[in-house]
Amino acid sequence: MASFINEAWDAGRASTGKSASEYCAVCLLDSNPEGAEKIKAKCNLPLQYTSGGPYVRGAIRNAMGRIFQTTGHSAEKKRKAARRLITLAREGGIAVGSASLYRLAGMKQPK
Repeated sequence: MASFINEAWDAGRASTGKSASEYCAVCLLDSNPEGAEKIKAKCNLPLQYTSGGPYVRGAIRNAMGRIFQTTGHSAEKKRKAARRLITLAREGGIAVGSASLYRLAGMKQPK
């Protein structure tokens, strides 16, 4: 099971001083071609400050709202990302009240 921390989310801290590869490793969405050099602009929704580090609950909440604003990712990648967000939110004790997120994930919202 993943570990979580309660901290105010600072997206700048997630990207500043990191290589594109390091940044993309903490992002939920990565649309860089397989095996190609990473480009930060093709990665969205960071959830951790460091790869392998704890997930930041504030980042998960932020991503649940922002996933609908992301561009450049296939519908399938966004569906998988939405599913992952819902799973992480549940594990982290975060309420998922968005029916839209469940629809994006292709899941039924629990009653």
